[in-house]
Amino acid sequence: MDLNQLWAVYRAMVTARQIDKLELELNNRGEAFFHVSGAGHEGTALVASLLHGEDWLACHYRDKALMLARGISIRAFFDALFCKHDSVSRGRQMCAHSFGDRDLKILNPAVPVGNSALHAAGVATVIRDQASRPLVLCSVGDGTTQEGEFLEACGEAVRLQLPVLFLVQDNGWAISTRTRGKTFFSRPDGEADSFYGMPIRKIDGRHVVAAWHEMQAVVAAIRQTRRPHVVWFEVDRLCSHTNADDETLYREAAERDHAVRTGDPIVNLEQHLLSLGQSQAALEQLKREVAAEVAEAEAAAFAGQDPVATHTAKLPIHVELTHPSREVRGTATGPGLTMKDALREVLRAHLRDNPQVVLLGEDIEDPKGDVFGVTRGLSTEFPSRVRNSALSESTIIGSCIGQAMVGKQPVAFIQFADFLPLAFNQICCELGNLYWRTDGAWQAPVIVMVACGGYRPGLGPFHAATHESLAAHTPGIDVFMPSTAGDAAGLLNAAFRSGRPTLFFYPKALVNDSSQTTPSDVEAQFTPIGTARKARSGRDITFVAWGNTVRICQKAADALDQVGIESEILDLRSLSPWDERAVLASAEQTARLIVVHEDNQTCGMGAEILATVAEKARVPVAMRRVTRADTYV
Repeated sequence: MDLNQLWAVYRAMVTARQIDKLELELNNRGEAFFHVSGAGHEGTALVASLLHGEDWLACHYRDKALMLARGISIRAFFDALFCKHDSVSRGRQMCAHSFGDRDLKILNPAVPVGNSALHAAGVATVIRDQASRPLVLCSVGDGTTQEGEFLEACGEAVRLQLPVLFLVQDNGWAISTRTRGKTFFSRPDGEADSFYGMPIRKIDGRHVVAAWHEMQAVVAAIRQTRRPHVVWFEVDRLCSHTNADDETLYREAAERDHAVRTGDPIVNLEQHLLSLGQSQAALEQLKREVAAEVAEAEAAAFAGQDPVATHTAKLPIHVELTHPSREVRGTATGPGLTMKDALREVLRAHLRDNPQVVLLGEDIEDPKGDVFGVTRGLSTEFPSRVRNSALSESTIIGSCIGQAMVGKQPVAFIQFADFLPLAFNQICCELGNLYWRTDGAWQAPVIVMVACGGYRPGLGPFHAATHESLAAHTPGIDVFMPSTAGDAAGLLNAAFRSGRPTLFFYPKALVNDSSQTTPSDVEAQFTPIGTARKARSGRDITFVAWGNTVRICQKAADALDQVGIESEILDLRSLSPWDERAVLASAEQTARLIVVHEDNQTCGMGAEILATVAEKARVPVAMRRVTRADTYV
């Protein structure tokens, strides 16, 4: 490590400490609202000098010094602190997590701190074979290593042999809980030297120069072998967890004093610089320069534009994707395709035409090709782009989000809707709000294919659910559930064109339905997003349904027709957004409305529809719901 590198690292470390100092002062004066210090963790700045421009970073919330060394501006931290419009989040995220820069390849994190580890694995999947031999730095705290997402990311990195550097910053505390002897590297029976087959290198992060040489060897090994490594980076936390915490309640004064005396990486680096003949005056001059730069950045941020309220969490899309007149039905002659076949052919077309499209899920490779055969033949035709995943729903979604963040168009398969809760952290905290929390700077247009609903007796509570209400309740995600092969093809094409994350539910009972086939020209078929299909016209009563319940309504309408009652059936198809205009128009015409869905009743989609009609209908409408009871199948 040459002298210029030492001074660069020192400047980043001192700058981070000065930012921390001013942030705390601003909080104490009531001019800011939250502060997370990186004091004691500044030694991670050394990693920046070992990284290339093609490397990606998933940073820890105490990584101010590392991010500064990578190129993040000082002002960015104060824009985030003051929740200003110029911040990465446009003032929408807690300041400690409001960072990220696509040009610098620093991913944007969420508050659930383990989530980004799976994104790091997804990014590494994409860059693994690039000629420049890049890597992904996944920086976390010792407490985070107990998160399931982090452990799943380790498993994925080992299974696929991904170039990920898991940098674990161990300060011995998860807020107020001691972590010694409670992690995979610091176990009750002693210290580990490997995990899941990954080597663990223990490095003292309090002493930057020695740490740099050890870290250099790890980085070189990852670039050479393309395999993951763990660095156990020991540091001391030199203050409370945040300004909302008081460490004197749980940490002895002697321990805190010892950490400050011996564990301050800035003081230790200053001593090293002095031992090399650098002057105290030079150190003080740098500190004065940094203090002025930080003060100037704080003042500029404080005077910056306040955030502007936004009332949508979705990427705006062109009217061409939403207007009912843009619907395209199939016209080809010859045998029709079932829903299963239509979905497969649409996927095949997009795999063929777009090299960025990839599929990931359990059992989707040949010869099985998905438990319902939706992907059969695709892995043979597109090897390496249609892959079996581990039995891990969070890994499927999290990895796909990471891949999407670096330009891929992933399609994730969740085998049954009943398993969505296992992935809901990634869906709710990442897939749904990434666009919103970064104002579109980061997007993850992942299409999640979900087999849903009942289709035969004896399934029990884990193979017959739909969960579309949970999905539709999550802002930022389009939710589709077709009842016909034509709409399955049209909506899947719409999902690919929208650039928005989509949960695509397809009813298991309908995938082989030969009564609802579509012509074979599925590539051209298109169903506008947020539009309902009028499956039957009538003047006396309106049924609104989707998925499996459309044909139930058709049977009811046939029975009512026998006694002279004309029924109108709207197949909603798209649940988020849903076609308020069509439902209101039909309900106002018939003055009677029944909404039918497979999901259970309380807080179901039917309640949302009836509430909207109650609020907006211009005439009285008699309304009912027919749903599954609030129990299990």
